[in-house]
Amino acid sequence: MGALPLVAIDPAPVRHTAAARGGAALVRRTAVAASAGTLLLGLFGRIMAFPLGHDEQGHVAAARLVFREPLYQTLGYNHFPGLPLLLGGVYVLTGADHLLLVGRLLVAACWIATAALLWVMARAHVAVPRERLPAALFAGLALASGGLLDPAGMLVTNNFLPVPFALFGLHLLIVGMRRERPAPVTIAAAGCSLALAVMMKVAFVFVLPCVGVAALLVRRETLSLAERLRTVVIPLLLGGLVGGTPLLVYLAREPEGLLAHTIRYFTGPHRAYWQQATEPKVMTLAGKIMVADQVWLGAGGALALLLIALFVAAAWRGQRERGAPAWPLVLCGALALSGAALSFLPTPAFPQYYLPPLPFVAATVILAYAAVPAKARAPATAALWAGAAICLLLLGPRLLAGVPDSLRPARWAGVEVHADGERLRVLVGGSAAPVATLAPILPLEGGLAIYPEFANGPFVYRLAPYLAPADRRWFTTAAPATLDAFLAARPPSAIVTGWETPFDPAFERYALAHGYRAAALVTARAHAFVAPGEVK
Repeated sequence: MGALPLVAIDPAPVRHTAAARGGAALVRRTAVAASAGTLLLGLFGRIMAFPLGHDEQGHVAAARLVFREPLYQTLGYNHFPGLPLLLGGVYVLTGADHLLLVGRLLVAACWIATAALLWVMARAHVAVPRERLPAALFAGLALASGGLLDPAGMLVTNNFLPVPFALFGLHLLIVGMRRERPAPVTIAAAGCSLALAVMMKVAFVFVLPCVGVAALLVRRETLSLAERLRTVVIPLLLGGLVGGTPLLVYLAREPEGLLAHTIRYFTGPHRAYWQQATEPKVMTLAGKIMVADQVWLGAGGALALLLIALFVAAAWRGQRERGAPAWPLVLCGALALSGAALSFLPTPAFPQYYLPPLPFVAATVILAYAAVPAKARAPATAALWAGAAICLLLLGPRLLAGVPDSLRPARWAGVEVHADGERLRVLVGGSAAPVATLAPILPLEGGLAIYPEFANGPFVYRLAPYLAPADRRWFTTAAPATLDAFLAARPPSAIVTGWETPFDPAFERYALAHGYRAAALVTARAHAFVAPGEVK
C-alpha cells in the first residue's frame, strides 16, 4: 500500500472560535466592571449627598476636638473612642478643615473596604474562580439591603465603621487557624482587628466571647491544649489588647467619665428621656421584633437566610463527604446569632441597633456556598445569581439615583455645611466668643469656638434633667430649664438653629430677646442669629 496522503488542516476556524470565546469573556468582564463601577459611583454619590444627620453632630465634633479636650467629661461623647480617634487622626494627618466631607469620605472608604473583603473571602474559600463573583456579589448586596443604604450606612457615625474591621478580623482568624500549623502573627492581627471593631461600637462586643470559645475548642484533634494556647489563644489575646489599647488608656484616664457616658448613660437617663418623649419610639419586645423584621428580612435579607439554609443543608453532607472543617461556618453562624440576640437589649429600639449581625450573615453566605458539594454547585450558583438580580432590582433605583450626585460636588452635604461654617465665620468677624448651637458641626467647619456643653449636640443636653445626682459631676452640660442664665453668663457670638426642632425655640427666644439679628446661611434649613454689632 502506498503512503497515505497528508491532509492539511486549516487552523483558522479553531483560532476564530478561541478568539470568539476570548472576545465574549472580555465583553462579560467589561460589562461586569462597568456595572460594578456604576453601582459604586451611585453609592458614593448617595453617601456624599445624604443630608446632614442628627447623629453626626456629636461624632464629628468629638473627632475634631478629641486631641484638645477630654473626650467624655468635657465633650460628652457617648460611645467607645474608636471613631473620634480614627477620624480625628485623619484630620490631623491631612490638615483637613472640611470636617463632614472628610468624614463622609471615610464612610465611603469603609464601604469599599467591605466590598473588597467580601471578594477576598470569596477568593479564599470558593475554589472555582468563576463561582467567586456571584458569592461575593450576592453577599454584598444582601448586606447593603439590611438598612445600610439608609442613615445608618450613609452618615458619619459608628454604625457602619466597625463592619470592615469585623470582617477583616474574622477572615484573618479563619485563615490563620485553617493552616496545618496555626499562624500566630495572623491570629494576633485578627485579634487586633476584632478589638478595633468593638472599640468603634460597643454593640460588637459579642465577637469577643465567640472567637474566644473558637480559639479554645477548634483543632482539638490536631493540636494539644498547650499548642492551642501558644499559637492561637495567646496571640489572639495579645492582638486584642493592642487593638483595644486606646480604650484601656481612656479607662485608666477617665474611668468614671467613660462608664458614666457609655454604660450608665444608656441604661439610665437615655431610657428615662424616651419614656416620656412624644417622638416616635419602640419600647416593647413586640415593637423590637417588628423593627428587627424590617431590617433583617427586608429586601435581600430573607433571601439570604433562605439561601444559607439551603446551602447549609447541602453543605452538611458535603462537609462529611470531603472531611473539610465545618468550624468556620459554625463560627459565622454563632456570630450572627449572638449579634442578633444582643440587638434586642437596648431600649428604645432603633433600626441601627439591628445591624451588627449583618456582616456575619454575609460571610455565612460565602462560607455556606463554598461548602456545597460539586454536584449541587450549579443550582446553588444559579440561586446566587438570581438573588443578586433580585437585590439589584430592589436597591438599584436608590443607587442609580446617586450617580448624578457623585458628579456634582456642590450638592454634597460636606461642601454645603462647610460653606455654612465659612459664612458664619464672616458674620461673627474676629469674635472669640463661642457659637451656641446644638449643631456644633457648623461652627467647627468655620474654625469657630463652641460651648463644650453643646459639643455632643442634643444628646447630653436633653438628658440633663434625668442625670443621676451621683453622675452629674461627670457631665459637662447645660440644662433646658436654665439655658437663659447659662448663655447670659457667657454670651455667644452667634446662635444657630434649625436642626433640633424640640429645643431650638428656646435658643431663638434668647436671641430675639437680646437683640441678636437674623442672618442667612447657605443651607436653607439653618437659621443664624448674630450678636449685636457682629453682623457683616
